[in-house]
Amino acid sequence: MNSVIDHFGHHKHYFCLATPGAGKTVMAATVAKILLEAGRIDYIVCLSPSRTICESVSSTFKNLLGRPFSGRIGSVGVSLTYQSLLNGDHSVLADLVNSRVFVVLDEIHHCSGSEFVQGNAWGIQLLRQVSSLATFTLSLSGTPWRTDGDPITFASYDAEDSGLSYQWEYGLSDAVTDKVCRLPKVIALDATKITKNADGSHLSYSSIAEFLKDNDNSYLDLLSNESLTFEVLKRGVKRLKSLRESSPAAGGLVVAASYSHALFIKQMLEDHFSQEVVLVSYKDDNSIRQIEEFRQGTEHWIVSIAMVSEGVDIPRLQVCCHLSATKTELYFRQVLGRIIRVTKDQTDECFFYTLAEENLISYAQRLEQEVSGSYIKENLTEEKVVAPPIVGRPSKPKDRDNISVVFGDDSEMDRKGLSSTDEGVVGSPSTLVSSVLSIDGIRERVIQVLMNSQPTL
Repeated sequence: MNSVIDHFGHHKHYFCLATPGAGKTVMAATVAKILLEAGRIDYIVCLSPSRTICESVSSTFKNLLGRPFSGRIGSVGVSLTYQSLLNGDHSVLADLVNSRVFVVLDEIHHCSGSEFVQGNAWGIQLLRQVSSLATFTLSLSGTPWRTDGDPITFASYDAEDSGLSYQWEYGLSDAVTDKVCRLPKVIALDATKITKNADGSHLSYSSIAEFLKDNDNSYLDLLSNESLTFEVLKRGVKRLKSLRESSPAAGGLVVAASYSHALFIKQMLEDHFSQEVVLVSYKDDNSIRQIEEFRQGTEHWIVSIAMVSEGVDIPRLQVCCHLSATKTELYFRQVLGRIIRVTKDQTDECFFYTLAEENLISYAQRLEQEVSGSYIKENLTEEKVVAPPIVGRPSKPKDRDNISVVFGDDSEMDRKGLSSTDEGVVGSPSTLVSSVLSIDGIRERVIQVLMNSQPTL
């Protein structure tokens, strides 16, 4: 905090890199409060990438400042999306001209020459105008790189190595040491044998990675399988049940591949595991209210496609089942960030379940390798596991290949206590769910993850 205030004594722009879940918004609101009380600013403008984050930012600033933050008369500031500003809400420019304004640019890695302005040069110029007119700007990011490799708007880069220049870095290892974030465990489920019957031939694969190297197979084949989904959810439910014994409000997040997938997951959690489930989607106008009610409530699970992946603060989340078709490192880290926020009445660990897809494993391994003493545990004992039939499950599609999958299970883990918004991929649950994969067991790979810095791309 002192670093920001001292920096603003001589400079107007500050870039803060802090791990997802570290409390960047609270930090920004605290800086704003100090600047207000010191009489150095009159007004605050917060810009963020989505309506959900925008509402969360507004709530945090209102609560910490103890003053209205609605943008209306009598309020001390306003929270807007980048898109609303670019689409013509330029009234904020008048505030910037006539007042001493503190501008907070949340999740700034979203802004480049294409994502929010769709290639329009005037959009970037407008954002730069906001930055130039502001008295002070604070840029925030937990994942300071872009999948497309474009430079981040407002960010500066070192001329020699093209690395991002920032005034403050707070990695996950720092946050875990300071008890700000929980220590995450990434548990990847892999196959020891997959047999595919196609056109009278029998093809065998020794892992998910090998299965996906065949161009005739896809990651959605795995995500849309009833038995595999059941196995991922079963482990998440078991873990959450254990956590709720000491923290009854502990919750879980499932990130789905599509709206249909989310509906199917909700049905499975309710019908087979007797869980209380909230599904949030951009298709529902009440999604923001539903997220806030879940944040304050005690339901077991919230299921989403992309709405609870970045900047959404639900501290009681402690378990995540990552069943998304999006496999970028930025998305991986942002989703992981949803479950690492420390709370007073919960344990200091969180659990992230995913499939052993090659990219996802490489992200987890890269994070693990950043900290000495972290570990990978893998055991290949066998355990028979079979998912019960889903109520109303459609018959097996005749035009699909018949694939059987055999897994191994890390049975020692519990005993030792080791602890896109594309919602139209599939049209309905019945078209998504198939029975072409059958699960006989699961291999669990446990990776202790500590994030320090951006990856080498």
